Amino acid sequence: MFHLVVRILDVVCPRWKMQLIGVGSDGASSMTGQFQGVVTRLADSSENTKFYRVWCGLHQLDLVLKHAYTDLWENEVVNIMKKFIAHLRLQPGLINQMKATCPQLTTRWLVMGHVCKWLLDKRVALFEYIHTAAKPVTSAPSNWWWIIIAGIKALTDLINPVFVKLQAPNILVSAQAELLDTLAVDVSMMLGISNWEGEESVVLPPFCLAYGRWCVDYAAVQKFLQGLGMYTRHTLDELDDDMTGKVFESIGKLGVGIVDGIVNIQAERNTQNGADDDLPHVLPHELVKMSTGNFGKTIVDVHLRQLRHSWGEECISGIEREHRELVLAYRNEPALKSAIDAYARVDIKSFETAWEVVDGRFEILRDFCGGIAAVFANTASVESDFSILGWERDEYRLSLTDLSLEGVLHCKQFDAIEKLAMSSSQRNKK
Repeated sequence: MFHLVVRILDVVCPRWKMQLIGVGSDGASSMTGQFQGVVTRLADSSENTKFYRVWCGLHQLDLVLKHAYTDLWENEVVNIMKKFIAHLRLQPGLINQMKATCPQLTTRWLVMGHVCKWLLDKRVALFEYIHTAAKPVTSAPSNWWWIIIAGIKALTDLINPVFVKLQAPNILVSAQAELLDTLAVDVSMMLGISNWEGEESVVLPPFCLAYGRWCVDYAAVQKFLQGLGMYTRHTLDELDDDMTGKVFESIGKLGVGIVDGIVNIQAERNTQNGADDDLPHVLPHELVKMSTGNFGKTIVDVHLRQLRHSWGEECISGIEREHRELVLAYRNEPALKSAIDAYARVDIKSFETAWEVVDGRFEILRDFCGGIAAVFANTASVESDFSILGWERDEYRLSLTDLSLEGVLHCKQFDAIEKLAMSSSQRNKK
């Protein structure tokens, strides 16, 4: 994989070793291995002193949800779901009657919310089918299971929109971290989860159980479940005390697993693929809080080697000069200060919109920060592009040689290249 990537880069960007600033990956061992991983070998090939490694936050969130769902009732909830879905998808009469087919659960846990929603939306028709089927439906779930599913669906209603925001192709690593932090707080508030750090001096309230550094308030869990609709509320009332306690515990553990996992997500990685936090600030509302001396020492200096490959000394010195001018403008221009402060409160921050606030000023500083901001926060958009276009060498195309695969890539890009060639030709004529 490394050699193939290098061969491509040597063609499309001959000076890549002097320009490569970072790599994003899905965290697989083949990518992030300390000695032979693709990311490690690319970092070793880079001629720059600073190299950023990013483990896709979306992949990490997907893993968090996977572990949280599979831990539910010792994986019993997911196993029941898979068996029930498999049965429903083999019932042509039911499918024809409902004019809908139950979606399949996949390894992407974003789908869990869609499956739960479908099952709950079709609950009345499904119950009628279960009760009137000629043969007993042995895979039919128990009442407690439907309560758990309703809880999962409510949680995914909160989580899935964040998934969508994290897939934005221009999202920054810092914006990704803010979204995840907010999500952890929202889930905690929804289920009454708090961080108690296991301190002996802390007295837990009644009906509140501790899991690691977190504690879950069962009264809040009960209130959460009772707010999920009449069926869930009435079914919960019909359960005996023992089963009710297990349901509360399961939902509480689910929330704790999700919150604990989200809190531990860290996109930046070090050379050992451990969590790191060294991506510098690149947006105006962040830069104005730094002194120019600190900015120059901690950010500009570590990128000097890379800068000198393509920038002149005058341009490089302009970076800190414009940072100083930005800080002064923020202090002395009320309108600019108000605009920068207002943008700091925006939910989704992108590099382009953040720098529109300064209206084309401080362009050298902007270009420098833009190079750092180009580090991918996630790989989801890239994977999506390849999946849509069919560029990857899947299990049915493993016999393709590199030359054949190259031919496929050329054919896919022919129209785009032709437009570029025509545009270039027109510019030359002018």
